[in-house]
Amino acid sequence: MAVNQKLTRVVRDRVVQSFQLDAAELMVVFVDGSTMTIKIVESNSPPLREGARIREISEDRVKLVIECDDESTLDLTIVEPGNSVGVRDKNNQIEYLG
Repeated sequence: MAVNQKLTRVVRDRVVQSFQLDAAELMVVFVDGSTMTIKIVESNSPPLREGARIREISEDRVKLVIECDDESTLDLTIVEPGNSVGVRDKNNQIEYLG
């Protein structure tokens, strides 16, 4: 699975403030006020911990894996590769869509 360089560049070193998961979407709120929303089919991992710092995000055709500095990972099955992730800054401006 390859590292998604663009997405990793956008969210690297951001710290998780909260984590909200429902049947079709995951929302991560970061301490800096930015958010990452991911459209998912399923999640087979425990949620990211509050205070976890994002290290990198890898992606293939159906999977997205978020790795943190504390060695925790989140393994997700995404709805549509290339069109399932959105990152917005604290002013709700788009930083990443893909």
